[in-house]
Amino acid sequence: MKKIGLFLITLFVTFGIAVVSCTKTVKIPISFSVVTNHQDKVTDIYVPDHGTYDMQIMVKFLSGYASDNVTLKVVGLPADITVSPDTFSAVPTYVEDFVFTTTNAAHATYPVAIIATAPGVAAQTYNFNLTVISADCAANLWGAFSVHNACAALNYNYTATGVATGTTNTLTINNFGGYGAGVNAQVILNCDNDSLTIPNQNMGNGVVAQGYGVFTANSMTIWYSASSTPTGGPDNCSATFTR
Repeated sequence: MKKIGLFLITLFVTFGIAVVSCTKTVKIPISFSVVTNHQDKVTDIYVPDHGTYDMQIMVKFLSGYASDNVTLKVVGLPADITVSPDTFSAVPTYVEDFVFTTTNAAHATYPVAIIATAPGVAAQTYNFNLTVISADCAANLWGAFSVHNACAALNYNYTATGVATGTTNTLTINNFGGYGAGVNAQVILNCDNDSLTIPNQNMGNGVVAQGYGVFTANSMTIWYSASSTPTGGPDNCSATFTR
């Protein structure tokens, strides 16, 4: 009887070990993506030579182990530009603001990168260029532009001119929308994140419009809606301004 009992116990223990091994949880490494907070790829930025710039980065959880931290580190900055924080770690999905600070930084373009790491996966490197521009970012947009309009009614090309207003970080666009030399759009630039807004306004020549957009050191992309145009009708357009 003792031998039978020992045999049964042995079977039970062996069977128990088999069950545990069959139900063992395997940790799948985290999969994630790193994008801007607009859910685009990490792109070049334009930082004022004196002041701050806010770069919002989103780390999106895709699959795998959902409790692992993803760590971001900014590398490659020159000595006259700092970023806070330079390293950040959290469980995705999350958004982190990397604030770049400059004090009379040299006007130049620097190759910079964000390196993302997590347990059990290879490091991911996101390269972009950081270009230092004038602290009055409107000054970079004075002069002539070639413009392509893609509108609900029509696609067409024209020229427009960026003009100083005498106020920091504001711009007047003459011949906005290709609607005539008497059409002037007042534009407010946000140098902290390379964005712009056009408040609702009467621009002249029968044009009433408003819009928003993004800019670089020598280009703008503007999405706008016009409640009236020289022809009398409304329109919705995207306008691409290039040197």
